[in-house]
Amino acid sequence: MVKQAIMNKQINKIRTKQMAIRFFSALVIFFATAYMAPNFNTESAPILVLCAFVTVVLDYLVATVTEIHDIPFGRAIVGFVSATLIIYMSQFIIRGYYISMLSSVIAAAIYGVIDYYLPNKT
Repeated sequence: MVKQAIMNKQINKIRTKQMAIRFFSALVIFFATAYMAPNFNTESAPILVLCAFVTVVLDYLVATVTEIHDIPFGRAIVGFVSATLIIYMSQFIIRGYYISMLSSVIAAAIYGVIDYYLPNKT
């Protein structure tokens, strides 16, 4: 019982660290994509921060519900597709943010490479 509680605390600590890394990587990706990619428009920098937060939260929810990220193939291909859709669909949640499908593919590719090198969630 005590061992299980210690193990759960360690897992939660790892997940918190992973979420912070994912947030900062998503933030860097959004700033880089906004600078380099075509058809990516935002009204201000705080909107990019909000986009990074929404992307990380939605990615976490998709990974938790589907358990896709537990499989290496799922982390690569399905993670890329879900990240593309999440990045593209977040423009309908956040005002002052527009991204084309091509720009969301570019951002998801960079996000997927960084996500691949992060440790597994379990």
